[in-house]
Amino acid sequence: MARRNGQRAVVWAAAGLWWLGAAAGVAAEPDPLALYEELRAFRLGTEAVRVENFQFQRDRLEMSFTGQFLFAEPVAGRVTGAVFEGEGGLRVEPWSPFEQENIRRFLGSDVIEVTFETAVLRFTDETAEIIRSAGTPTDYRQRERALELAREFEGRQVRKTGMNLSQRLALSILHGEEPGVFFAEFDGGSHDNVCGLVDHQGRAPAQVFAINAGEKGLVYQYGESPWGYDVWTAFYSQQDLARRRVDYSDVFNLVKIPEQRFEIDLREPEEWVRMVVEIDLVGLRDGLRLIPMALNEGLGERGESRRKHGFRILEAELTDGTPVGVIQDEWQAGFSLVLPEALDRDEQATVRLRMEAHDYLWDWQGMFYYLRSNSSWYPRHGYLERSRFHLRFRHKKEHRVVATGKRLREGPVEDGSEVWLTEWRMEQPVALAAFAVGKFEKHVEEREIRGQKVTVEFDSVHYTLVNIKEDFMLAEMGNAIDFYGAFFGEYPYGRLQAVFFPARFGQGFATLLFLPAQGHARTNEFAFIAHEVAHQWWGNIVGWRSYRDQWLSEGFAEYSAVLYTAERQEKKKETLLVKRLREDLVRFAWAENVLTDMKLYEVGPIVLGHRLSSRASQGAYQALIYSKGALVMRMLEFLLRAPGSTDARPFVEMMHDFVERHRGGLATTESFIAVANQHFARSPLARKYRLRDLNWFFRQWVYQAAMPSYRLEYRIEPQGDGSVVVAGTLYQQGVPEDWFMVLPLVFEFSGDRFAYGTVPAHGPETPVNIRLPEKPKKVRLDPDMWVLSATTKTKKIK
Repeated sequence: MARRNGQRAVVWAAAGLWWLGAAAGVAAEPDPLALYEELRAFRLGTEAVRVENFQFQRDRLEMSFTGQFLFAEPVAGRVTGAVFEGEGGLRVEPWSPFEQENIRRFLGSDVIEVTFETAVLRFTDETAEIIRSAGTPTDYRQRERALELAREFEGRQVRKTGMNLSQRLALSILHGEEPGVFFAEFDGGSHDNVCGLVDHQGRAPAQVFAINAGEKGLVYQYGESPWGYDVWTAFYSQQDLARRRVDYSDVFNLVKIPEQRFEIDLREPEEWVRMVVEIDLVGLRDGLRLIPMALNEGLGERGESRRKHGFRILEAELTDGTPVGVIQDEWQAGFSLVLPEALDRDEQATVRLRMEAHDYLWDWQGMFYYLRSNSSWYPRHGYLERSRFHLRFRHKKEHRVVATGKRLREGPVEDGSEVWLTEWRMEQPVALAAFAVGKFEKHVEEREIRGQKVTVEFDSVHYTLVNIKEDFMLAEMGNAIDFYGAFFGEYPYGRLQAVFFPARFGQGFATLLFLPAQGHARTNEFAFIAHEVAHQWWGNIVGWRSYRDQWLSEGFAEYSAVLYTAERQEKKKETLLVKRLREDLVRFAWAENVLTDMKLYEVGPIVLGHRLSSRASQGAYQALIYSKGALVMRMLEFLLRAPGSTDARPFVEMMHDFVERHRGGLATTESFIAVANQHFARSPLARKYRLRDLNWFFRQWVYQAAMPSYRLEYRIEPQGDGSVVVAGTLYQQGVPEDWFMVLPLVFEFSGDRFAYGTVPAHGPETPVNIRLPEKPKKVRLDPDMWVLSATTKTKKIK
């Protein structure tokens, strides 16, 4: 690592002074640990000003203040906080229809308007200078109350959200971020515990709230409910909206991690997990000293899980033994590494961490142990960034460890030892790794799949605990790889392993599935296993870039399961699954155990990801990301086919192309649209209706939240030459007036003969006039449910 300017800054934290380490005239850089401690102390000074009707704006946060501000003592030569008492108001106007609907669900109004009597502000921008210029010096009389507000607020923040705000401020100062960070907490008025955040690098929204598609600001409220906090609105910066360009949050990543190596002690799985982790860091910019890492964010406040069970960093050092500083609050979702010297762009450093967690594994039957959070048990930087993993486990002789990758070794540490060593390695860079340990029973099958040998393994439990049909599980895992390999492209990992998972859900990591399935040949299990296997492609081979793109994983996997089940069983099972997906969307949402009058499809568009689900719209995430996402894919398959054709090749070619373009990388909704547009442009329907792309389709079904109802009313008009004209009107209701969709139309004639066509719906009413060579017995509008709708009806009129 490079020394910047050849200097080392020395910090005298007790005196609050910053000294030069060597040559005079060279500005010293703050020591990150001392800077953090100063910020965390949040000492209030004596400087105070009074303001009258002071109007203050930070991006979309519009604030007014009448009262007194007491400023914090300077840190690193700047004021980074203040406490306000008096009368104030916060107003935020939403930037999109969804944000307005979200605000309405929480507050019953179209805009955020709250009053407050106190506010705590933290910032690294010019907020202090602006307040000074607007106020007059005063004697702050309620100093003890202000001290209490300053002392308590950050502890509440980190407990409720996992956000270490002082760490974020320290990073902003060290990197000289412009504009800086602004944070405020408002209390004592119409609503308590209301917080506004503007972070122009998007770090806090991404790292703490998993809102990482480039949003720069949030307004949220935390409370005592199991939900922890409610995000009332999230917004892009006004500058980004004005220029019509938003940078994803990952463009502000500081490092990449090409490889991690683990030594994990599982000899006491019921009590402790202890590990030593070596992390290879490669700089993405110059001058890096403070590097935030993700950890434990999958553990919440409820039951004090994050504090009691989260991993703690006990020691950190470089591989040569040089100590590395660590910032980690007991409630924090993450930690920060403080490097002894700056890391520059493309430079590599390896950090060794000694970590431990108490009661991190939850046990089943006292013999099987699973991670409390399969996705946040080890250090990471960025969102789903890819690394190689080398995992070595020490464990009891009677236990087996299953993990991501390929098993390299399994046996005693030395002859006769009761301690065993199991070693796994994941050669291809992947986003996530996981493991389980217990008295698993290994079942293995070697398969020849599409010209390559694939090892399929299922780690089961004893039949006295659960009667699992292991042969069925192995067969279905192999069959699904074969099926998806034909549809979506080559399976790259060489093996697929699943472990019995006694939960109400499954998970699909690269090479490793967690499956509660028991191997019964039922439609639900065919679809369930197939969904998790499909994640090898959707989520692992092709990752998603932000929470707005997660439907590319879950929706794609859900529709992949529909396709597989239709192939594995009979066609009517596909119809059953499609009906269930449609039914999911018209269920009513729950809000804190109260059934609302809002149907789930109305909550928001599928690009809102996990934000669709809150205490005011429970169940929306599952219904929209999984069910609607799958049905969007089904409509795409229809639009790519020729009318009445059973040839799925156009859809298969599109999906295969999409995989190859993004193999080993990250996809976005927009990059998928680009692929779909290219393939649709040469489809029969595009030519028939002179459509150049599918932008209209994605605007309606992915970026909007409506669902149409269709009704075809028609009559048969005989013609003089023996032919007939099917004439009538196609009604499209429940959607905006400019909504356009193409629907399949099926004509049934005597002798079990059929003709297939399509009819466009554009606006509330579309005239229909179709000439046929003879009179049909039946006319049916979309009998196979290709197009998502609340209802689809056909009515013959006289």
